[in-house]
Amino acid sequence: MAKVPSMFSSMVQQRCPRCRKGRLYSNRNPFNFKRIADMPDECPVCGQDYVIEPGFYFGATYISYAMNVAWLVPTFLFIRFVLGLEFRVFVIVMFSLLPILVPLIFRLSRSIWAHFFMKFDPAVAE
Repeated sequence: MAKVPSMFSSMVQQRCPRCRKGRLYSNRNPFNFKRIADMPDECPVCGQDYVIEPGFYFGATYISYAMNVAWLVPTFLFIRFVLGLEFRVFVIVMFSLLPILVPLIFRLSRSIWAHFFMKFDPAVAE
């Protein structure tokens, strides 16, 4: 019997919250901006409905906001007070990292949101 991934692992790997096997996104590449939000209607493994209600993933914007604050504030404090550099250095660093982090944070925040509302079912995971 295969070991079932933990909830944290399932969130990070962007797997189905119910079976922790199926993929949340149709396209594995988060940098394909045309298909960044493409999700199947249901899990290909267990059939979990990924769209519980219209606008379900709007709540993920709050998680995305918190995750962005979580990296922006420490980065600013480090650049300004530890390195003693000017604010414009922070802006340059921020705009350099945004194209890399935004697609990753977007997808991860949706995965976390889905895991809050869709519960794991050990019977389905086997």
